[in-house]
Amino acid sequence: MSDTNNDPVPEAGNPVLNTVDELGRGIIKTTKLRNQFTILVVGETGTGKTTVLSLIANVLGGKSPNTYEKFHEVKNEAGGTAKHSQTNKAMLYTFESQNGVKVQILDTPGLADTRGIAQDEQHKESIANAIKNNITTVDGVLILANGTVPRLGVATDYALSTLSSMFPISLDRNIGFLFTNVSSPLSWNFDEESLPEALRDNALYLLDNPVAMQDKYLREKQKMESKGKVNQTILNTLKASVEEGHKKALGELVKIFDWLDSLSPQPTNDILSLYNQSQDIEKNISDALATMEQIATKKQALQKIERETDGTLLTIEQYKTYQSTIKQQVYKQIDTAKHNTLCAVPKCYSNCHESCFLDFSFDPKGLLNCWAFSGPKAIQGCRKCDHSYETHHHYNVRWELREDTQIAVDEEAKRKYNDAISVKAQQELGMKQLKQTIMNMDTALAEATDKVGQLVEDYARLSLSGSFAGQVKKSAALLELNLETMRGNGADEQTMKSVEKALNRMKEKLALVEKAKEQAR
Repeated sequence: MSDTNNDPVPEAGNPVLNTVDELGRGIIKTTKLRNQFTILVVGETGTGKTTVLSLIANVLGGKSPNTYEKFHEVKNEAGGTAKHSQTNKAMLYTFESQNGVKVQILDTPGLADTRGIAQDEQHKESIANAIKNNITTVDGVLILANGTVPRLGVATDYALSTLSSMFPISLDRNIGFLFTNVSSPLSWNFDEESLPEALRDNALYLLDNPVAMQDKYLREKQKMESKGKVNQTILNTLKASVEEGHKKALGELVKIFDWLDSLSPQPTNDILSLYNQSQDIEKNISDALATMEQIATKKQALQKIERETDGTLLTIEQYKTYQSTIKQQVYKQIDTAKHNTLCAVPKCYSNCHESCFLDFSFDPKGLLNCWAFSGPKAIQGCRKCDHSYETHHHYNVRWELREDTQIAVDEEAKRKYNDAISVKAQQELGMKQLKQTIMNMDTALAEATDKVGQLVEDYARLSLSGSFAGQVKKSAALLELNLETMRGNGADEQTMKSVEKALNRMKEKLALVEKAKEQAR
């Protein structure tokens, strides 16, 4: 763990490059002829990622608390409650020290956003796109967490698990933890055993951000001045605390820059590969669940025929009904070059607007100008499927009916059936074919589950989390927590039903992933 004294203490074999005095003047020393560092700043919503960005920018500019500036893009702030991520999307900032060392920082949206799991999925996609478009190598990843929380809450557990699942094993030594709101080691309450197992031995740093402290000091000063009751003693005490916090922060940043200098830059292609794998798993899980729903429906119809015949005569008309049942087609997701507006309501396989002319949108409200919602009743429902705009999203896939080859009619068996002379032979042959069809359905489902299992195993070998099922389980736990909170706060019934539906879907997903994982073993 990092020492929090102002003067850095070198570890064995790791000489200290930087000093508090030099860093306070915006000077960074490096080895290996380095002139640039690239840092990813990630963490749970509300841990102060953007404020850390502002601190580093001020320090590189040689600024003191009296001259602090805000260095983040205000337009990229979401506003609203602090429980929502205050950063709209991942954004890359480039700063330069007073001696010409460039520091690139990717500021990212916070996870465990109370707007829901879907919002976090948008945040992760934003991070992946920002890396893909701007960063080829990364020196270090700083995971921020609130260091004053003694117990690992559901939201923090979910956020840390999600973050470890986003990064590949190749980045394990390049990941460090920065615990915020910690003024001294005595106020650091976080249980290190709560960290993901693969990262428990990684670098740890403690910070009580002086940028946030300075903001608080200025607000208090303004409040006193507006009331005409300025207490200079209190203001002097607060100002001294800010100055002391600035010095302590410089001490931690010295250690962080020394740590970054000791690391080898890692290519980001493994991060992107891992993200693409996770999306492939999600797509196949969605496809498998859709297949399961359709198979279950057809299986019930076939079992109904089996019960109704129950050893009695199968007529020619009954055979035709049976034949049409097993020839039902299955909806599959097919990749498309352009994005389409699709309904996400289970069993609604509607391509509501293909090749949508709108820009790709994460937010369902952005689809209100889509053709599917044009007209006077747009807000009431889609003109194609009647479902609300809130259930629609842009996808680069479309639903298509495909023949289920697993349950094709055996023409030879059919010929023998039609040629059968005795009623008993017809009955026995029909029942045999019926049972075989049900078995074929089970085989098709097992094959779909096997595919998910193999994808999950491949993902686990590459990801630091080592488990896709574990992340799904933590997602379900977070949804349950959000649902309990809504019930306690008296949320409206429609909102709670929406969360309940999402929770049930997540549990179905977890059951499928765990079954697939077991089969893969």
